[in-house]
Amino acid sequence: MNVRSTRRIWGSIVAAVCAASAGVAAQQSPTKIHITGENPGMRLRDREGGRVLAEANYWRVTWSPLGTGHVCYLTTNDGKGPNDLRLVLTDNEKLADYVTNETMAKLIQGFADPPYKVVKATFEFRGDSLKERTETCKSDQYNVDVTWRGLGEGVYGEMRPPNGFLMQFIIMTATDGEIRVNGTKLNGAVYPERGRPNAYLAFAETWRK
Repeated sequence: MNVRSTRRIWGSIVAAVCAASAGVAAQQSPTKIHITGENPGMRLRDREGGRVLAEANYWRVTWSPLGTGHVCYLTTNDGKGPNDLRLVLTDNEKLADYVTNETMAKLIQGFADPPYKVVKATFEFRGDSLKERTETCKSDQYNVDVTWRGLGEGVYGEMRPPNGFLMQFIIMTATDGEIRVNGTKLNGAVYPERGRPNAYLAFAETWRK
C-alpha cells in the first residue's frame, strides 16, 4: 500500500469519527451555563425558627451573559414598612436585573416583590474565609457590612429545584454573624435551622440548564 492510499484510508477514518461525534453531540445538547460566582447569604431572626428581621443575599458574579459584577440584596423586616430597607446595591445594573428576575426570582417565589431600590455601589471583602469573612457594599447613602463567623469546613452541594436549573456549589455554614448599615448593627441573630442554613458562604456556585 502506498503513502497516498494510506492517507486516504486514515482520512476516511477521521471523517467517520468526526461524523459520529457530531451525531452524538446533536443528540446530547451541551449544557448551558446560566451564571457562576459566589453567592453568600444571611438571615437574622428574632428567635430560632422565628421572624426574619433582616436578610442579605450577595452575588460576586464571575460569568454571566450580562458580564461580571456584584449584586447585593438587603431587606429589613418585610421591606414594606415606611422605615424598612429594600435595596439592591450593584456596579452593573443590567446584571442586577438579570440576577433579580432571571436567577433569584426563578428560585424564590416573590423574590422581586416588592421591587428593590437600585443603588450604585462599590464592593470589597476582608477576612480569611476560614473563621471569618466580611463583605462590604458601599454607596453614597448606604454602607452595608455583612460578617460571617464560626465558619465550618467547605462541602460540595447541589440542588435540583423544580425551576429546571442544576445548582452546584461549595458551601461553608456559619454559626454567627451580623449585618451593619452605616455602622449600626441590625437586630436579630443567626440561629440554627434545618435545611437551608441562615448564614453561609457559597463559592463556585454555578447554575446550569
